[in-house]
Amino acid sequence: MSKDQTQESRRRFFALGAAIGASSLLAGLANGQDPKQSGSDKPKRIKQGIDLDKWNRIKATPYRGDMPGVCKLPGPHAKRNWPDRDKYKNVKKIPGMCQLCSTVCGIIGYVKDGRLIKVEGNPNDPNSRGYLCARGQAALNHQYHPERLLYPLKRVGKRGEGKWKRITWDEALDEIAVKLKAIRDSDHPEEFAFHQGRLRSKDAVKRFLVAFGTSTQLNHRALCSGNRRAANLTYLWESDWDLNDVEHTKYILNFGSNAFEAHQGHIPFASRIQKGRFENGAKLVTFDVRMSNTAGASDEWFSPFPGTDGAIALAMGHTILAENLHDVDFIETWTNVSVDELRELLKENTPEWAASVSGVAADDIRRIAIEFAKAAPRATTMCNRGSSAHLNGFYNDRAIGLLNALVGSVGKKGGWCWSPWSGVDPIAKTPPMPPSPKTHSVLEDPPEYPLANVWRRMRVGEIIYLYLLQGRAKLQAYMTYNLDSPITWPEESLTQQVMCDEKLIPFHVCINAFYNETAHYADIVLPWSTYLERWDLDARASYNLRPYVGLRTPMVKPLGESRDVRDFFPELAHRIGDGMEQWYPEKDVREYMEKWSENIPENPTTGKSGLDRLLDEGVWESELEPFYEPYEIQLSKEDLAGSQTDENGIITKDGIGIGIQHGDRAVRGFKTPSRKFEIRSAFVNRIGKNKDCSDLIARSGMTKTSNRPDSHAGHDSEIDEMPIWFLPVEMQNLADDELVMTSFKWNVHNHGRTMNLKWLAEIVHSNPAWLNPKTAERLGIQDGDWIEITSYHSVHLQEKAPHLRREDWKEGTTRHEVSKMRVPIVTMQGIHPSAIAMSNSCGHTQYTSVAQATKEPATAGALVGSDTETYHDDDWQRNMWWEDKSGGDTSKWKPNTGNGWNQNKLLPIAPDPISGQQAFHDTIVRITKIEVESA
Repeated sequence: MSKDQTQESRRRFFALGAAIGASSLLAGLANGQDPKQSGSDKPKRIKQGIDLDKWNRIKATPYRGDMPGVCKLPGPHAKRNWPDRDKYKNVKKIPGMCQLCSTVCGIIGYVKDGRLIKVEGNPNDPNSRGYLCARGQAALNHQYHPERLLYPLKRVGKRGEGKWKRITWDEALDEIAVKLKAIRDSDHPEEFAFHQGRLRSKDAVKRFLVAFGTSTQLNHRALCSGNRRAANLTYLWESDWDLNDVEHTKYILNFGSNAFEAHQGHIPFASRIQKGRFENGAKLVTFDVRMSNTAGASDEWFSPFPGTDGAIALAMGHTILAENLHDVDFIETWTNVSVDELRELLKENTPEWAASVSGVAADDIRRIAIEFAKAAPRATTMCNRGSSAHLNGFYNDRAIGLLNALVGSVGKKGGWCWSPWSGVDPIAKTPPMPPSPKTHSVLEDPPEYPLANVWRRMRVGEIIYLYLLQGRAKLQAYMTYNLDSPITWPEESLTQQVMCDEKLIPFHVCINAFYNETAHYADIVLPWSTYLERWDLDARASYNLRPYVGLRTPMVKPLGESRDVRDFFPELAHRIGDGMEQWYPEKDVREYMEKWSENIPENPTTGKSGLDRLLDEGVWESELEPFYEPYEIQLSKEDLAGSQTDENGIITKDGIGIGIQHGDRAVRGFKTPSRKFEIRSAFVNRIGKNKDCSDLIARSGMTKTSNRPDSHAGHDSEIDEMPIWFLPVEMQNLADDELVMTSFKWNVHNHGRTMNLKWLAEIVHSNPAWLNPKTAERLGIQDGDWIEITSYHSVHLQEKAPHLRREDWKEGTTRHEVSKMRVPIVTMQGIHPSAIAMSNSCGHTQYTSVAQATKEPATAGALVGSDTETYHDDDWQRNMWWEDKSGGDTSKWKPNTGNGWNQNKLLPIAPDPISGQQAFHDTIVRITKIEVESA
């Protein structure tokens, strides 16, 4: 039967079912039956004239047994009790926390007969307030996925060949322990690297690594938000994350944040934006190179040239000063510069200048700046990767943050706020940790990126595989955890090359719930339990501006032999021995969780406290006042006892800053060296040059901040003290056939980790390139055409970061090619004419049949670690309509089919020279139309 015949047959089946249902209801009414009655065992009358033989011939094959999330369609003999009205009868409601994106919303799991049947938001969560996005709703796909890993695997073929055998946990842990013990005994424990993706069990991982003696803990922070965090830390020191008080604001000025689809605060943030708009009359203005859903839902949207956000922000600052709409009192009292200094700084940054580089009209820049200032202090900026993921991203975000200081909205209700609690309320204290090791690895702390690790460990993850290839670092063992670097890292081919090389990575253990591209290059794969099966205390930076604690708890027993690191790390530590085991005195994970949560206060209504209270409610929120204007908090007599005040009014105690004299009051101030909002940062300038900053660190009171280590000597960087802006070299004077590539994320996906979830993949599974119609016309391309994209390494970094050079680069060549890729295009007005956009998350070559858009298992070797007989989903066979059957022949490819393309194949390793943030949005590409042909 052809595809068209199958679809027509399915339509007739559905139409017939609907007609039968309607006729049965009418027949029941005619006979005096109550259509609301349910559960009757009497056979229902079928309308005469229905050809049951014909109906049976066209119906699909019945599903085997019960499958999560699959609704069995009613036929002519369906009971009236459909859907099942007793489905949620006698369920247990168990609180937990989602982990299908970085926002970690509180959830409630409905468990019946030991099986999870539904997940919804937990209204007790002060951040998410009971809302849950599409990703969270797909929990059943995650939990009961037929190709989920349930048993340990050991490689039996060549690395990357995909041949495996099932082994026991004892065999796996014994082999891992032997390898790690040898490294620990070799006097080079730093040559064991732990590389995490989305980590929500920080305490468990830290305990194991510091007990082992390695500080080589790698992450993906630089691929996410390094520049934004560094810019915030420059201003604040105590926090790297701004929490825009959008619920109480009057004006939201958005630079490159797609909060309605893809933001670390996602649902908590997006819901508060909308409350601020519809309940408080706030205006939302967005500057973004691409019309995201956030931009489309804004009151105004402007599409600037890529990377010019900072120029627009500086021009707005110029306007605010020129119109005398600035907050003189805040600037002169609470910043470390004067109004005159700011006028001098911004005198050349006129709206006309910004218009010339951004393409946004000067009149609009001037008007919006005035509106923003007049709404203050209930006005706030917001930004994210759209502004920060550039080679000038640090300065973009500093320029944007400056606007809040100019109008005095810093820390104000409805303004630009922050919180020192970036996660779990400090009332919840982990049991004692081992002492931190003094080891050093260039992978964990590369000397070329001065702001990556001075305030806190942000690390520069995108250089890891390049440095291994260059021989700048050595590994004996590599353990990956919830990571899929081949699909999410820039330069996919280089990542694959290094991970496949047993000389560069001699031993690789992968911990994951699914076989993915990272597991494909491992030696041992351990089946990780899902977030619905394990323990954690968790929280995100709170938009209520007060700390809280959430509980992730096992809602159901782990499937198969899947286990969490909290469960098997103690066993591994005991196998390695030599003192590691002493840091695991608890008899089980629950005892550890009880210790960790013992300070959670009693609920006076229920009488429950500690872990029992969290198990009952899911979340506990502190009753502290919201963190507004913390710099005005008055110091107590106890605080001031034994303190000294210097000529600048800075109050210190035992040489450590605690506050500042504000008139006749001693107050907390900002936790910076000047105890003010630092528009001028002597620290970033000095630390960039490897100078001693001990005096500045002491005055700030943030004593965990550190000077750069001796290993950074000779790696000096010039970092301007003030917010400035520049355009990267490659983006100046683009040739006619050159475009700037940008990336984005859909609301239903979280990088590469959700494409395996059926409900989400059905919504978004493909990612053709976006082109503006004017651009397409200029290049002779039409909607639906296939193009070949050629990408290039950064010219800017060839000068600024010579350590990124490759051996095969030819001297004197301006552009060095990264890769080529063929994709179809869609044309739309919602993108800047100088840009080309592709979404990420697509293009998997492993990671389950759903992610690869195939009805049959496409990674057969890995299935020895699964249980496809017990956990199956016949719905794939019936409803994976987006399978690509073209076999690579572009003439046979159908739009919106297939698994898409991995954009990271095209993107070069391009860390911002200041923080190490990956410049995802600065890649220069050339495109050419290709004729439809067999690939």
